[in-house]
Amino acid sequence: MTDHEKPKLYYTKDLGIFQMHELNRDIAEKPALEASMQKHGFMPSSPIQCVRGAGGSLKVIRGHHRLHYAKRLGLSVWYVIDPTVTDIFELEGDSSSRWTLSDFVHARAKSGDEHCARVLEFQKRHGIGLGATVSLMGGESAGSMNSCDKLKRGTFRVSKDLSHANLVAELVDYCRASGAYCAGETSFVNALSSVCRVPEFEPAVFKQRVSKMPSLIAKQTDRRGYLSIIEDVYNYAAKGKRVPLAFRAAEVGRQRHESFGGKQTAKASK
Repeated sequence: MTDHEKPKLYYTKDLGIFQMHELNRDIAEKPALEASMQKHGFMPSSPIQCVRGAGGSLKVIRGHHRLHYAKRLGLSVWYVIDPTVTDIFELEGDSSSRWTLSDFVHARAKSGDEHCARVLEFQKRHGIGLGATVSLMGGESAGSMNSCDKLKRGTFRVSKDLSHANLVAELVDYCRASGAYCAGETSFVNALSSVCRVPEFEPAVFKQRVSKMPSLIAKQTDRRGYLSIIEDVYNYAAKGKRVPLAFRAAEVGRQRHESFGGKQTAKASK
């Protein structure tokens, strides 16, 4: 970068010169930020970061919450125009980013990413947490985070084989319709996903047992608790040998972990 390309720090009272970048995340209320700006004003150490848009407009890539509160509080702002930034997702994709997974998936869907649009549609239809939805639609177990990382990097693709995702969603919907209102909780979905990987697990049997005793599926604090509950429900009034689903789920999970070269996240086994 030559000297004339280096961004300069500017100061302005005219906040009408700024536009929100069309792919940026939506404004969310941040009371702590508003209180800080009301007390200290707009600090030059944290300028608004912009890129040039069509017709010379200034599109805000970073700092749109600060700009929002500056308008509300009647403050002037500091800003820079950075000619090197062209991809908002690359800018926000580092580990220190304040963007959430939801920010990324909504922004990418808004940009025309059909895979992210399908994720949002699946999540809305089944009421499953976003992280679990992304993992399932990426062809993984619900507790894995590999697909979530791919989505942030822009490399996420919906799996061609959604049989596991659809089965988990079907059982979640069934449990919820039967009165198990905790069925959409992330820990429950993670536990159910791991159980669905067990070869001995029969979805029809599980549905039958749930319909008889939906009250057994009570709210738990973690995945381990839900694994125990799912096993109890599955084996409720069983005439034959009990199936140790929690043990088998852990065993199958280890096998999958090894078969994928240890790439499955440890979170799935906690």
